[in-house]
Amino acid sequence: MPAFPTLFRHTFPINLTTIAMIFLTGLIVIIVMRVGLRRLDMRNPRGLQNMLEWAAEFAANMARDTMPTEQAVRFILPLAFTMLFFLFVANWLGLIAIVAVHIHHPIQHWGITPQDFAQSKGIVELFDSPTANMSMTLGLAVMVWLLAHARGLRHPKQWLIHFYKPSPLAIIEEITNPLTHGMRLYGNIFAGEALLNVLVSAPRLFGWVPLTLPLTIVWLLYSAFVSTIQAYVFSILMCLYVGNKSFEGHQHH
Repeated sequence: MPAFPTLFRHTFPINLTTIAMIFLTGLIVIIVMRVGLRRLDMRNPRGLQNMLEWAAEFAANMARDTMPTEQAVRFILPLAFTMLFFLFVANWLGLIAIVAVHIHHPIQHWGITPQDFAQSKGIVELFDSPTANMSMTLGLAVMVWLLAHARGLRHPKQWLIHFYKPSPLAIIEEITNPLTHGMRLYGNIFAGEALLNVLVSAPRLFGWVPLTLPLTIVWLLYSAFVSTIQAYVFSILMCLYVGNKSFEGHQHH
């Protein structure tokens, strides 16, 4: 397992690679949005604008399928579109490239201890998917959980009642939801990249062609599919969790 540059290792460890990749993902999203919407053509959208409009419509349909009212749809739609786009880019970054360096001794100011150095065999990862980090995905899941309950607390009476209907097990479900929400995304992305690293590290023909090249291509295509699906799964579950606590719409069910 590779090591990562880390701040405050002995108090509150911060993975600098993950932080940098989160900012890079956000920057890519902003640039794509800016370029795609720079010259709006309302009558004949083309190219990147057309793709962004399709993605926005897809997010809108996803929100309408899970939210109880149109008011709730308008509330969640900006976040649903942003989350879908952000996770799509984040999940794909590690498939496009994984950058690592080989060091010959521990580097304390990078937060790489002798134990990390021995475990990673001197390999320090500088570029991968931010969603391959469990802290990042669980952080997103906790954010969704807090948002859902904040919206539910707009109707305190119904918010309290929903913990007892249909059973008290709803309390346990509230605890497990953010865990499974974040762990599902992390597990799929991390496993895909880990196996890809193993395949790429296989013995090489002529010194540069991995013997596992056909299997690597197949796994890369499969991982690309899984990365796309996981962006959708996380986003639609976010809409579902928030929709379940948008109590103003329950009278319509």
